[in-house]
Amino acid sequence: MRVATRTVFDFVRPGGTTAPVETELLYQADDPFAVTMKFRAGGSVATWIMGRDLVSEGMSMTAGAGDVRLRPVRGRMLVLELISDRHVTVLRVPAETLRKFLDATYRLVPPGTERFDADAFLSAVLR
Repeated sequence: MRVATRTVFDFVRPGGTTAPVETELLYQADDPFAVTMKFRAGGSVATWIMGRDLVSEGMSMTAGAGDVRLRPVRGRMLVLELISDRHVTVLRVPAETLRKFLDATYRLVPPGTERFDADAFLSAVLR
């Protein structure tokens, strides 16, 4: 079982102008701690995986200390920073879009009930 949402985030250029980026948000019950975001722009797809708890926390306060950071700004918007070895990508995200997505994931797997079957994971990876 999974939750999938297609939306548009705003890529923030260094000068402050923005460009739309098609974004797919994915959540799968068999990987209950992770949220996957796929960004499509210019014929390319970039995939980032982050913790569902990070996304939830970032709705109300600055979250993330590593490659993914999320924080609220101006009430109804969030800023998502994706940090790689060569780039820092900044996106503006509608808070309501992420809230609805998170709510759908919580209906599928309520917070605190997440389980990870390490044996099954290792068995699949080591095949």
